[in-house]
Amino acid sequence: MGVIIDTPQLRMEIKFLSIKSLFTHEETIPKALEQLIQNLLDTQILQHPIIVDTDTNVVLDGMHRVAALKSLDCAIAPVCLVDYQNQAIELFAWYREFDGDLPFHKLLEKITFEGQYNTIKTSSIQAYELVNTRSAMAALAYGKTAFLLTPKSSLTIKEIYDKIAEIESIARKIEYDIIYSTEADALKSLQFEGHPVLIAPSLSKEEVVESALQHKLFAHKTTRHIVPARPLFTNVPLSWLKTTNLEEASQQLYAHLNSKQIVKKDPGSIIDGRRYEECTYLFSNS
Repeated sequence: MGVIIDTPQLRMEIKFLSIKSLFTHEETIPKALEQLIQNLLDTQILQHPIIVDTDTNVVLDGMHRVAALKSLDCAIAPVCLVDYQNQAIELFAWYREFDGDLPFHKLLEKITFEGQYNTIKTSSIQAYELVNTRSAMAALAYGKTAFLLTPKSSLTIKEIYDKIAEIESIARKIEYDIIYSTEADALKSLQFEGHPVLIAPSLSKEEVVESALQHKLFAHKTTRHIVPARPLFTNVPLSWLKTTNLEEASQQLYAHLNSKQIVKKDPGSIIDGRRYEECTYLFSNS
């Protein structure tokens, strides 16, 4: 039993699933997880459903929510089921921008020395193309110049992102902050020589699903899914998620959601301080 929202590009079904049936594909960030757990304890409400593939139960968005609910001994979770193979759902990478005071060449030296990488100098444009075609592991770029990072041996895509996590750790040791940016924002930063940027490869949907089903987690901030529609503010009481009676809880959720009005917001809307690139469907009490 679920609540259906049919949109021009995507069909969404909001319902409860057992947490044990969900497959995550990324690690969580400890600090972000701690903050979310505390927020749930303070509010006793889970605001938004977890975005999940209807065919495989692979979590596309909501890794921290799943981990937080598990930590709080919840048995079920509110999910929004979507067809991951729908072409309207797009998959991109997060680039890393390095915000610090050291000159670029010092950052490059530290990463290549500690990570034991060889480097090949090229242009930022060429590096972008080589990384996206998997002809290079990753590239560190600043302005129009980039350096391809070449490991000693060939790596799987998961191993590449393990290395990217290591690069983040190296940068933090020399007091760089990491900014997770979209490709467009990062490339704009390169254009105006704002920050050094780590150009990272995008995954395929098949790689996401395979990794999740095999319980192999990618490093945090590996994938950036763009879903053309998203439900918000289902506001499910945390106490409902403790039950193991899925049928009874599902009836509660159905009645709860059907008592609300659904308000559509266009792409680009700012909601609670966050800009959403997709259409959003807000469950409202009025």
